[in-house]
This record gives sequence, C-alpha cells and structure tokens, in this order.
Amino acid sequence: MTNPFKLAAKIASSCVLAWMAFNPAFALAQSSPYPNKPIRLVIPVPAGGPTDALGRRVAQSLSETLGQSVVVDNKPGASGTIGSAEVARAAPDGYTLLFSNSDVFINVTGVVKKMPYDPLRDFTPVSIVCRYGVAMMVRPGMPAPGGLPDLLKYIKDHPGKVTYGSWGPATYPHLIGEALGNRAGAALVHVPYRGAAPALQDLLGGNIDIAFLGTAVAAGYAQKGQVRLVAVTGERRDPVVPDTPTFSEQGMTDSLVRMSPWIGIAAPARTPDAIVKKLQQAVVTAMATPEVRRTLRDLSMEAVASTPAEFATQLNNDFPLMTKLIRDAGVVPE
Repeated sequence: MTNPFKLAAKIASSCVLAWMAFNPAFALAQSSPYPNKPIRLVIPVPAGGPTDALGRRVAQSLSETLGQSVVVDNKPGASGTIGSAEVARAAPDGYTLLFSNSDVFINVTGVVKKMPYDPLRDFTPVSIVCRYGVAMMVRPGMPAPGGLPDLLKYIKDHPGKVTYGSWGPATYPHLIGEALGNRAGAALVHVPYRGAAPALQDLLGGNIDIAFLGTAVAAGYAQKGQVRLVAVTGERRDPVVPDTPTFSEQGMTDSLVRMSPWIGIAAPARTPDAIVKKLQQAVVTAMATPEVRRTLRDLSMEAVASTPAEFATQLNNDFPLMTKLIRDAGVVPE
C-alpha cells in the first residue's frame, strides 16, 4: 500500500522542481554567471540608417564589456513591430534585447491598429543610450530665405502646395510637418517614406520641398549647398550647426519641437533585476568608449546611458503626449 506521506512529499518535491525550472530569478542564481552565451540585439529598422549604425557600434562595445558576443539582428517591417514583437515574446533571460528609437517604440501605436505587443507592459527598460537632434531642410531653390517665419508665410500663401517628406506615418517628422501646417494655418502635403534616406534623395532631386534629417548628416549636405537648413529641434542650438536656430528661437515653441528623440535598449518583460542591472552598467561603460563617442559625434547624437527607472519615466511621459499628437495629426491606425 502506498504511503500517503511519501506520496505527498514526492508531489511537493516535483512542484518545487517545476517552480525552479520556470522561475527566471532562481534559474539565474543557480546557473553560470550572466552572460554565458551570445546575446542577440534586435534592431527593428533596416540596416544603413543612424539607429542601425549606432546599434552596431554599441554592440561591439557591449561585447567587449560583457565578454560575450552581442550579435546585431536587423528585423525591419510593419513599422518596426516585427522585430519588436520578437523581443517581446522572447524568454526573459537577457539574451534577446531590443535596440530601438522612440518613433518605433512609442509612435508606432498610432500607425498599427492591432499591436502584437504592449510597448509599456511587454518590455523591461534597460537604458536610454542617447538623444539626437533633427534638422529641418528645404531644397535650395525654395522661396522664403528668411528662416522659419518666412517659410510659414510661404506655406500660408500656398495652401496644399508645399510638400514635405517624413520617415513614415506618425514618425517625428510627420508630426512636425502637421505642426507647421497648424502654425501656418494651411495644410502641407505629407509624403511618407520608408526612412530618412529616400526622403533626402527626393529633396536633393527637387521632388519635395521639405525634409528632416539628423543634424550631423544634414550639415554635410548644407555645406555643399545641396540643401538649406531652416531650424533644429531641441531646447538649444546643435553645436554641429551652431548658426541654425532652433524652432523655439523662431517663435515655434510647441513641446514637440522642444523635445529630442531618443534611442534605447529594452529587454522582455520580467527579465530579472540582476540581469537588467548588469546590462545597464555595460551600457554606461560602452557609451564612454572612444569608439562609441566618435560614432555619436558623427551622427550628432548625445550620450545618455540612463538608469532603467529613468527610461521607464521617459516612456510613461512620452506615451500619452505622443498619442495625443498623433491623434491630433489625424493619423488613423491600420
């Protein structure tokens, strides 16, 4: 006859073993020190852009700091949700991370009707790695040479005629364009592209009137006389283009143009605190290396290396603000 006490003990032991197997924090404590295998850094945008360029440089520095390979995996598509969803569904063990910009992290909710994940609940913030300024450019032959006030007057005098390119629906440039129209009292024609590069090419070809780009890259084209810089975002002038005034200096003080987009690293929700802390410390080290500093300078980005708590606060502040701006811009999720 089976001893009921032995049977109960056996069942309890099995339950404990099952709990240990599926509890990430316990598994972390019992396994080899993290990391003990390569880490995948998912970048949800195509290769070749600023986010990708910085991500690859940061991955190399993280590899050196953590002692394990950090492998970049570009997963673009569906406004960045394909790659982001992969990370959201990944095991919360620190071996699959998201390297994403604020457009993809926050603004995408205004474009995609059925989101495959919740940006606030399905990720654990690790660190905001940097912020960056955006320059508004116009084609060289564009009238209104007197800066933003002249451009706004030209837009008002030519309703529905002035075109501007964005990096896609609900992206930062799209919202700035809508804000310009509201300020001028006349609509502009929005031309969405898949990223900054094709919008720039059409601006250089004279096919659109206005486009937006990171200040460092925009400065190079301005120096060659291929574009004209009108304004930069942020609270202060960008040292890369010190002669270009901010939107605020020229009378446009909307919160949208005073803020700076960011790029951050996140892990799947429920990633153990010990892993998140180690990753954030590695980010701090990586962002201080000469190689990363050089890349940041070339891209006109400012190192941040925030704490997870600071990143969480940024997300909670940005989400309602950007959601309202996207709704006010008339963007309809599809």
